[in-house]
Amino acid sequence: MSAGAATPLAVMEKLAATWSADAMGDPAATERHLDLFADDVTVIEPLSLPHGGRHQGIDAYRTLQKEMQLRWEQRIEGAEYWACGDDRVALRIVIRWSARGTGRSVVLPMIDMIRFRDGKIVEVEAFLQDTKALLDTLDDR
Repeated sequence: MSAGAATPLAVMEKLAATWSADAMGDPAATERHLDLFADDVTVIEPLSLPHGGRHQGIDAYRTLQKEMQLRWEQRIEGAEYWACGDDRVALRIVIRWSARGTGRSVVLPMIDMIRFRDGKIVEVEAFLQDTKALLDTLDDR
């Protein structure tokens, strides 16, 4: 980490300050925390999901958020995080996913492994507890 760069836990505190129960469904919430992400951020989602794969760059991150917001209303039911070394944080977040097309919902925990460089989030790798349960909420499979 370069001198003067925020620590991973300090960045997480700023990110967590933007969370409310319905923050994940709010496009403005995405914009409020973009300064915490590196321009070349990579987000890796489970391949079996409609939005799965590797998403590179801040524009791809925005698009990913929009894709998820179109399919689901997401409500944060709990979150906690821990440092896992000098440049990594593990985030455990519990989300209620309600499919907009069917009204079906499921509550699932997930772990995001978040990597930092120079005080910015540079990579998020998501591990969802049960991707099949999430897919079962959709009508477009």
